[in-house]
Amino acid sequence: MYTREASALDLFTDSVRIMGDATLCMVMEFDRVLDPGALEHAAGACLAAHPILHSRLVRGQGPAYWEMLEGVHTPWVHPLPCADPYYPQVIGPVDPHGPLQFRVRLLRCPPGDVIVINLSHAAADGFGLHRLASDLLREYETPGSLSPAEGGIPERDTLWTRNLLAGEKVCPSEMRVINPMWPDPFGTSQAPSSYHRDSVSSEILGNARAYARRMGGNLNDVVMAAYFLTMCDITGFCGPIDLFFPVNLRQHLGDGSRVMTNQANNVSFPMERMTGEEMEEILPRVIEKTRHLKENGIGILEQVTMDRLNDPEDQNIRGMVEEMAALQRAGLADIFISNPGPFTLPGCEGLTDAYVCYPGGYMPTTCFVTSTFRGQMTVTMGYQDSKRPREVTKHAMARFRHYLLSVSEE
Repeated sequence: MYTREASALDLFTDSVRIMGDATLCMVMEFDRVLDPGALEHAAGACLAAHPILHSRLVRGQGPAYWEMLEGVHTPWVHPLPCADPYYPQVIGPVDPHGPLQFRVRLLRCPPGDVIVINLSHAAADGFGLHRLASDLLREYETPGSLSPAEGGIPERDTLWTRNLLAGEKVCPSEMRVINPMWPDPFGTSQAPSSYHRDSVSSEILGNARAYARRMGGNLNDVVMAAYFLTMCDITGFCGPIDLFFPVNLRQHLGDGSRVMTNQANNVSFPMERMTGEEMEEILPRVIEKTRHLKENGIGILEQVTMDRLNDPEDQNIRGMVEEMAALQRAGLADIFISNPGPFTLPGCEGLTDAYVCYPGGYMPTTCFVTSTFRGQMTVTMGYQDSKRPREVTKHAMARFRHYLLSVSEE
């Protein structure tokens, strides 16, 4: 039996399921009807090619570990008749303690079929989801293009940080990851999860990117500044607050290994908005803050510290989750921005759009996700589907678009 030690990041990502569904979703829209049998075969090939997808996370028996299981099969792919919009059907949890870390589903919608991949966040991050979607499409178009993996579970990228900083200064015995949070704009709800989606054209993105470059920044800086201003608007709170966003710490080994990775760590910098400040004042400060983070080995020390918190009984990790839950009950929300980056998928006949969403979030909060496909950005924001969260989410999207347009029209 093959096993592989789990990192503290694996455990932390898994533990947030206490507050909500920690499942990443990849959505691919088509303008035609797809072959469910071919899609089911492609999903099985992906399962065989990536051992982490048929491994289960074992906890409570000493140090946590992944255990690879044999004889696991993907469920049958049955087309699910679906009304438009199909968003409520996208959500689907995956249990990392079970034998299967992902699901592939086919939604049959009036405009055309939609492929949905649900992936346990403990098993992979946005990059891993991108890799999985690429392999699925490639195998669907050309059966036999994926080869089964040989041996056990490849080394997980989350572990390379342990030997990365030889002789680095001693890390604190515990790391505080709970920073000041936004006031919760949604309110507590027990309604099912859904998400709101908006799109930003390539022309708007190009203009915003050019504007940021003239100031020494990039498009990510514009997105974070627009997000910060949006959250100030919808919560009425202008800081000071730590602005969170995930940073991918992966180092590509370049050896052709196929690893579904989970290697994004949340980092932050403090921001405050003074009365009357808009993008013109906020964006330069965001650019300065992110430049400072990059100059100081962004996120590496935090990742090493989290790995060292992997205690046998998960007490530190569970303590963090309990503190987050208590803050949420007090009316504070862990809303953060995630940018999986541009997605380049294999050419697949009929593919018209693709995006990532994280609708479950950490209830009753959300994750504000941007992803880019064929030059167009998709923005998704999860919420619990009752009247107030739905209205606030639409308002937040409108404000975000307003701030992007404010720099793209300069």
